[in-house]
Amino acid sequence: MKHPTRLLRASVVVAVLALVASACTLRHEATEAGVLIGAGATNPNYLDDPQFAKVLGEQFNSLSPENELKWFATEPQQGVFDFTKLDRLVDYAQRHNMAVKGHGLISGCCNPDWLLQITEPAALRAAIAAHFNGLMRRYDGKIDRWDVVTEPLSIAGGTGLNPNHFSDVLGQDYIDEVFRIARAADPDAKLFLNESLVEYNPVKRQELYDLVSGMVARGVPITGVGLELHAGGPPQRGVIADLVDAYQALGLEVAITELDVTLRQNLPDPLKAQAEVYSQVVRECLQAGCREISLWGFADKYAYPLGSRKLLFDENYEPKPAYAAVFGALHELAAQ
Repeated sequence: MKHPTRLLRASVVVAVLALVASACTLRHEATEAGVLIGAGATNPNYLDDPQFAKVLGEQFNSLSPENELKWFATEPQQGVFDFTKLDRLVDYAQRHNMAVKGHGLISGCCNPDWLLQITEPAALRAAIAAHFNGLMRRYDGKIDRWDVVTEPLSIAGGTGLNPNHFSDVLGQDYIDEVFRIARAADPDAKLFLNESLVEYNPVKRQELYDLVSGMVARGVPITGVGLELHAGGPPQRGVIADLVDAYQALGLEVAITELDVTLRQNLPDPLKAQAEVYSQVVRECLQAGCREISLWGFADKYAYPLGSRKLLFDENYEPKPAYAAVFGALHELAAQ
């Protein structure tokens, strides 16, 4: 593969030149540093692309599905599960010695019609338990961490929980309930709550902290918080470190679970600017104590929306300056 020559600073140039000579990869640096570097939004159909499958296994030590674990895909009819696509991802991961994250069990979208027709609380709790048991027990020992609830707060923040079917039927405490159901289904797995845009929105940032700290105070079995960081411009410096510090003080882990960076074409050097955002985010998170960074895809060929060029590799799987930025951050941690 060709590697970029226009990089962020001299230390990154040295790291990437060494990469060329030694065939090092993101995966190698992450493993040396004791970090998971994940490829999220991995649609199993992409594995039909030989180059995608090759780069995925070479560069990453973790993967997670796109929508293949969402409720509508895994249990389209009550009690009738479809594991075909998930099995393909898990089989691939096992062949390539990769971890797998279960994204995501509960969300406001992607629920089948039969589930939405359940309006009695006890019946909905039973359906959730059966669904969690069906998934978590099948992949016991194969999926070690789960995004139990994704994006529970209103998008803009400031108005509390985003109403959905689960809150409508079970009330505002539904998050506590589903985490406890998940823990009963798998006593050993790590259980995460994911939220978006908190790096840019101080009101939503506080709402998330209040939600999670309340869960901890009530003894809800939450392991960690996932930051969905779909970045445009860079977050204010120090915000990510402050988030990590705050949740670690509660005894929780923090991971970046959906990282991509919009290419801002109006800037003089869009690729360099994109790489600088990747560098800032990944370095700040790792230095604060994050031990998992999961990208929301890795090749622009499959970026959403198509043509957005948000990711580390271009449409031909050539590494961009953003690749060098992430590699450099991992390399620095591994060298410590």
